[in-house]
Amino acid sequence: MPYAVVANETRLYYELTGPEDGPVVIQFGGGLFGRHNFGAVNDGFRENGFQLLSFDARGYGASSSPREQYTIEMWARDGAQLLDVLGFGRVLVHGTSMGGMIAIAFAALHGDNVIATCADVAFAKPDVYRRTLFRIWRRMAETMTWDDFSDHVTTQAVGAGFLESEDGKGTFDLVRAVIGLNDPYTVRQACIAMEEMDLSPLVPQISTPFLMTNGTHDILCPPALAPSGLGAREMATMNANITTHEFPDIGHADLLECPDDAVRIVSEFFREHLG
Repeated sequence: MPYAVVANETRLYYELTGPEDGPVVIQFGGGLFGRHNFGAVNDGFRENGFQLLSFDARGYGASSSPREQYTIEMWARDGAQLLDVLGFGRVLVHGTSMGGMIAIAFAALHGDNVIATCADVAFAKPDVYRRTLFRIWRRMAETMTWDDFSDHVTTQAVGAGFLESEDGKGTFDLVRAVIGLNDPYTVRQACIAMEEMDLSPLVPQISTPFLMTNGTHDILCPPALAPSGLGAREMATMNANITTHEFPDIGHADLLECPDDAVRIVSEFFREHLG
């Protein structure tokens, strides 16, 4: 199994797939799904000529899981160090959900590594509603059965219509299986990291092309938040490098509910900025 050693002797498991001559896309997965977040779209990106660097972030999967405080900025730093260890220079960046938040920090703090970035279903700072939601998730992860917690997350992340559609069959089982791979300690730390996150000072520092993709009906990471938060629409008013795209009929799970559209939008954006 391929591993790279980054800060504090942390071992990160990674996979590099797709055409060897294709532009590299580093993927940052979500707080509950990890690198498996991209499972429904990876084939599409590879078919479009992209080489995918997928890895288990610190605390996830086959990577090291130190008992320490986890932060968005720390996960971004690990990604930059992974690129250094593997000898990559500037790459494309794709993060989803919490991984989209990591992508915001990555683009701002490690801009020398970035060609262009897509942050999917993410925001820069939670409002009261979202802080409360992540706190409740954390308490649920501490007290509920893992399956019940997974089912609750599914109902908040995936649209009701999709769950009853032919394509949506098996979604509950899929989410249970993927969330069940997680270390509960890491899930709690991820919730705390999102509760306490404030990336708003970093937004003006993004100096490379940056796309925010959101579902208009997303209750977890909507494109516009209450005044105490900072979502995609307001981020775009703060920095001319930031553009937005909204999936009009989707909640939080665009990579699952409309994977073809997600691949097309992000691929077109990446190709536009490869020069």
